[in-house]
Amino acid sequence: MMTGRGVHRIGEPYRARAACAMVLTAAIIAGCASQGMPPGGPPDTAPPTLVKVTPESGSVRVNPRVVDFQFDEIVSERPRGAQSLDQLVLISPSDGRPSVAWGRDRLVVRPQHGWRPNTAYTVSVLPGLNDLRGNAADQRFSTVFSTGSEFPNGVLRGVAFDWVAGRTAAGARIEATIGSDTVFKWATTADSSGRFSLGSLPAQRFTVRAWMDQNTNGIRDARESWDSVTVTVSDSARNDLYMFPHDTVGARLGEVTVIDSVTIRIRFDRALSPADSLTVGQLRLVRARGADSTALRILSVMVAGQHDSVAIRSVTARADSMARADTSEKGRRSLATADSLKRTQLRDSTAQAQIASIRAARDTATRVPPPVFGRPVPRSEFVIVTAVPLLEPDTLRLFARDVRALAGPARSTDRLLIRRKAALRDSTVKSARRPPPQGNR
Repeated sequence: MMTGRGVHRIGEPYRARAACAMVLTAAIIAGCASQGMPPGGPPDTAPPTLVKVTPESGSVRVNPRVVDFQFDEIVSERPRGAQSLDQLVLISPSDGRPSVAWGRDRLVVRPQHGWRPNTAYTVSVLPGLNDLRGNAADQRFSTVFSTGSEFPNGVLRGVAFDWVAGRTAAGARIEATIGSDTVFKWATTADSSGRFSLGSLPAQRFTVRAWMDQNTNGIRDARESWDSVTVTVSDSARNDLYMFPHDTVGARLGEVTVIDSVTIRIRFDRALSPADSLTVGQLRLVRARGADSTALRILSVMVAGQHDSVAIRSVTARADSMARADTSEKGRRSLATADSLKRTQLRDSTAQAQIASIRAARDTATRVPPPVFGRPVPRSEFVIVTAVPLLEPDTLRLFARDVRALAGPARSTDRLLIRRKAALRDSTVKSARRPPPQGNR
């Protein structure tokens, strides 16, 4: 007969195995309850796709409690390029930021103060909505419906330009208001090419404003570039907007650099108005060394880009002329090689143009040409050419008078320029060299 101590010793392994089984079962249950990504399977690289939207686009005489966007997978509560989901949703027209509720694979949207009667609405989810794996949609999802019996047929189209940068402004915010009501707004954003379209507008006179929403907060901040225009919309209207910083101070001379003995490159801290181009009469260059205040005559001033293009063509022409004037055997071989390269490049470019023409004829897809600037691009960098060479060393002061930027008053400013003496190499001084190794004696 076993003692109690013996029974205890025999049952101890069974108790240990039972405890292990309970721990394993708990781990399995916890693993089944986990909402993490399932292991294995092909990687998911597709962004969320819209499955259904309520109310359906084109509906009339509806007064929905909410607008429901349903997707084919769970979407993230942290969209790409925005701080929250409500920054990724637009209700047009609207009198405030929309209320957006996240429901795993759906977004539920409603306005802060309800839907107005007899009004056509466009509700959009902007590009940037992503799934849990970070795959972001590059398109917007929209629905258009009316609480009345019809849709107004007014449409405003245009392109938003970053005027100073000389390019289109993708993602720029566009808002339109009527009269003195600056709260109720029709709104949209520019696409990747800078184009925008505001539809279902009533026949009214609108104040349209576009700005570059750099922090994506939906509010135009003080230092963000913007532009506005007044447009009367009856059926279809078009107007481009050229955004730029609306500063209250004028342009000031910034960096001044001597390129060579007769050329000076200058830069203003703000872009200048193309309507008031910088002229020689607005510039004055004087020596500022002791009692010497001699004025140096300025031959010309031009936009830096134009000067650089002229300089490149001049260097190329001079090099070609020198090559043709070289009658040595080496010069003739070099000229023949250069001419052969030019003929090859011309032949290749002709062949590429023919191939591109054939491909374009076969391509039946409609290609939309990129937007074209309707205004000259404002510039901030210029090049001055003097009539006489500058001394080395020398101290100069450059004056710019009545310079007008895109915004702000005309301003006069000056800049001190110190031209230092270039270090000359003394050919009589030879670098110390190691003596040649001595051979074995």
